[in-house]
Amino acid sequence: MRTITKIIGKNIKIARIKKDWSQAELAHRLNVEQSYVSRIESGTIAISFQRIYEIIIILDCDINEIFPSISDIKKST
Repeated sequence: MRTITKIIGKNIKIARIKKDWSQAELAHRLNVEQSYVSRIESGTIAISFQRIYEIIIILDCDINEIFPSISDIKKST
């Protein structure tokens, strides 16, 4: 499960960078601390599906950009 958390965090970081946003900007839009976004992106904390969907909406990205494919998971294990 930790692998999936890391992949999702990495994908959130990629989507954020595509928007040319800092962690602070995303944190502001989520109404959380920047350190929380950092922990999400590094995969060091579990994140709820509700929060992931909130991030997808804020970043205006596709769900497939955030959730890993089965092949991505298999490659990482």
